[in-house]
Amino acid sequence: MKRLRARFGALAQRIRVWPRPVKAGVLILGVVIVAVAIYQGTRGYDYVMNNPTFCRSCHTMEPAWDRWQTSEHRKVSCHNCHEANVIASARQVITFVVRQPHRVGKHAVVPKEVCARCHESGNPQWRQVATTAGHVVHAEQRNIQCVVCHAPSIHRFKPAVAVCGTCHVAQTRGERVVKIRAMADQHCTDCHQFLRPDSPLRPVRQTCLGCHQAIPKQAGLWPKDAPMQFACGACHRPHEQAQPVVVCTKCHEKPRADMHPASTLATTPCKTCHIPHKWRFGQ
Repeated sequence: MKRLRARFGALAQRIRVWPRPVKAGVLILGVVIVAVAIYQGTRGYDYVMNNPTFCRSCHTMEPAWDRWQTSEHRKVSCHNCHEANVIASARQVITFVVRQPHRVGKHAVVPKEVCARCHESGNPQWRQVATTAGHVVHAEQRNIQCVVCHAPSIHRFKPAVAVCGTCHVAQTRGERVVKIRAMADQHCTDCHQFLRPDSPLRPVRQTCLGCHQAIPKQAGLWPKDAPMQFACGACHRPHEQAQPVVVCTKCHEKPRADMHPASTLATTPCKTCHIPHKWRFGQ
């Protein structure tokens, strides 16, 4: 330590005897060197942490890069979603340089809080989901991460047709989810409307009528003054019934005896007199 101090002292003595222009030149040169170092360091940090092309510098990222460029998030930089500290990023680079893997390992996981920064921000630039039926049930109540449904494969953000079946067991066992044949080809979200605001995920009356009133043969089956105004699911069970058959006596166990003699009930279907959906007594 004493020797080091002595050397610094000797250097300081030499600098003191330098002419003033030389001192000024050395000082300016030092400032320039420090400024260039800071500038290059800032550019390097920005390139590594903010420029998507840095991620592409690993050849194993080409498939992920191609998918990202054609996705809804193509204008969002990688690190806006994939947050990693300097240590984790350095470890990823070292792993690539030393091991030279042929595929990208799992890294930079995106938690739902990251998605919420845009999609629950109130910014109209992004689809807002905070109060939507599907997200309230899945993200808030069940604490399911967004990527489970929205990114079953890397950088593919729209749920695939079969994505609901990854969790809902009936489909994974190969069973028909919707047993009413006319509805079997519908996607789950056609009825269970994920983005319906301030509503349960189960279909409501308006959900069903949105499709069925558009069918010419069914257009007039639901008059506005009809007594039956409750949810369609109270009678119809698309996941249980092979046909849209309604067993009226499940609810109406004891019809009025003076109007429904026992012999009549045993042989006459309810729909003979009570017109479906209109619920009027037929002549």
